[in-house]
Amino acid sequence: MKRVFFLVSTILLAVLFVLSYWEDSTREWTAYQRRFLGSLNRDERRGLSGGIKQLVMSDLRRVDRCTTCHIAIDKPALALAEQPFMAHPGSYLLWHPPEKFGCTVCHGGQGLATEVKAAHGEVKHWEQPLLRGELVQASCYKCHGDVKAIESHVPRLAQGIRLYKQLGCAGCHAVRGFGQAVSIDLSDIGDKPWQLLDFTFVEGHPTLSRWLYEHFKEPRKVTPGFRKEELPAGEEEIYPSFMPNYGLTDEEALALTIYMLGLTEENLPAKYVLPPPPPEPAPAYASSVEAGRAVFHTYGCNGCHGIDGRGGRKNWNAQLGQEVPALAYVKTIYDRESLKELIRAGRQPVPRLDPTRPRPPLYMPSWKDRLNDEELEHLVDYLFSLYEQVPQGGG
Repeated sequence: MKRVFFLVSTILLAVLFVLSYWEDSTREWTAYQRRFLGSLNRDERRGLSGGIKQLVMSDLRRVDRCTTCHIAIDKPALALAEQPFMAHPGSYLLWHPPEKFGCTVCHGGQGLATEVKAAHGEVKHWEQPLLRGELVQASCYKCHGDVKAIESHVPRLAQGIRLYKQLGCAGCHAVRGFGQAVSIDLSDIGDKPWQLLDFTFVEGHPTLSRWLYEHFKEPRKVTPGFRKEELPAGEEEIYPSFMPNYGLTDEEALALTIYMLGLTEENLPAKYVLPPPPPEPAPAYASSVEAGRAVFHTYGCNGCHGIDGRGGRKNWNAQLGQEVPALAYVKTIYDRESLKELIRAGRQPVPRLDPTRPRPPLYMPSWKDRLNDEELEHLVDYLFSLYEQVPQGGG
C-alpha cells in the first residue's frame, strides 16, 4: 500500500512540475521575448538573454519590469516597427537614463506587473493607468516647472497652461496657492483616484484622463449638478454643473486635461526636480485701464463674468436673471468707493430667485486679501471704462 501511495505521489508531483513549467513558459512576456529574439540573427542576439528584466530606482522607490517586454526600448539598432519592440522615440533616454528614471514615473502603469493589462495599469484597483500618446506630457510637469524652457517637447501641456489662464479658471479654482476657492482646489487633481469619480455619463473607458476630457467638452453632461438626495425635501429639479461650456475643440480639451494630470503632489527627490523659472518682469501698461484689464484676466474674473465682462455665465436660481451679471453698466450703479468695497468684501451668498430652492452655486468671493490697493484702483478704472464701449443712443 505504501508503495502505491509513493508511486501515485511521485506521478502527481511530476505532473505538477510539468504543468508549472508549461504555465511559466507560456506567460505573455515569454512569448514577446521569444518573438523578439527570434527576429535577430546570431550576432544580434549576442549579449542578450531572456527572463524578467528589472530596473530598481531606489531614489524613486520604484521597481519597473517594463523592459521585460519592451526589450528594445534602448536598442534602436535592434528595434522592430511594432510594439512592444520599438525603440523609445527621440533622444529622451539620453536625458532620462532608464536606470535612474525607470519607466512608470513618466508613463504611468504598474511597474511590477508582467502581464500586459496589469502592467499598463488598466485594471480595476490601479489608480495610475498608462498615459498614452500626448497624455505623457503631463508627467514632465512633475520636474520641469519651467514649461517655456521645454515647450517644443510639451506643446499640449504649454497650451493647457495658457488656456487655464485665458479662460479665467483661477476665478473659481486655486492652483498651488493662486486662485479662488469658489470650487475645488486643483493643486493635486492629477492624484485623484479615478474610482472616486462618477462615470455615469462618461462614454469612454473609466480613467481620470477620460473623465477630465469629457468634462471639459460637455461639463453639464458629465456633472449634472446636485443629486436628488442633496436637494430639499420635495425638490424635483436637479441643478446642472455651473462649470461653463466654453465650446472647446478636441485639442483644447486634451491640452487642459494634460495640464490637470500634471498637477500632482508627488514628492520626487530634489535632485530630480529642476529649479522653478525666474519671475517674469512686471509688464508696462500704456494706461491704468490697460493695467486693470490685465488684473481682470490675471485673477480669472472673466471665468464668471465673461470675456471683457460681457456676462452670460449661468448661475442657477440667482436673483439677477439666473446669470452672473455682466459688467458693462457697473459705472451707472456704483460709485468708485462702493465698487471697491464690493470687490473687497465679495457677495456671498448670492440672493436667490426662489427662496425655497438651493442657493446659487456661483458667488462673488472676497478679494481683499488678493488684490493690493494699486491693482484695485486699476481694476475699477477698467470696469468703469466698459460703459464707454456700450453703444449709445439705443444702438
